[in-house]
Amino acid sequence: MKNALYFILAVLFLQVAGITSTHAQACRPNTRVVEKDPIGPKRNCMGVPGLYFKRSLCNVPPFRTYDPLKNEIMVPRGKTAGCFTIVATTGVPVWKIYDPATGALMYASGTPMVLSLPGGGAGKLFKMEMDPAASTPGSSVTIAYIEY
Repeated sequence: MKNALYFILAVLFLQVAGITSTHAQACRPNTRVVEKDPIGPKRNCMGVPGLYFKRSLCNVPPFRTYDPLKNEIMVPRGKTAGCFTIVATTGVPVWKIYDPATGALMYASGTPMVLSLPGGGAGKLFKMEMDPAASTPGSSVTIAYIEY
């Protein structure tokens, strides 16, 4: 009985470990450039095909040709960014997504990532930002979303 319990716990651990990979997007000076364009073929979100994007935040001071603690999500007019997922994390990143025009918090790390960002009439910019003091050194997070 004890061995069966250990087996079940080991299987559960492997399933949980598989949900959050420890292989985040590499934090390089060209990370923003690499993540600018959609990735691969269209994917479905809410039954609608759309473009697949990734965005990364990195608490890695050596890479200062861009600000690795900030990134943005630009949602074009008439589109929605949805079906957000955390693809990978390294360390413990503490981060958020907010509307810079209003300051409204759209997402904070540690909460379920149920998020839909509308593009509005002229398109809409949302910012991602990592808290470097609250995050572990070297931590990073890579998210993915579909623009449909």
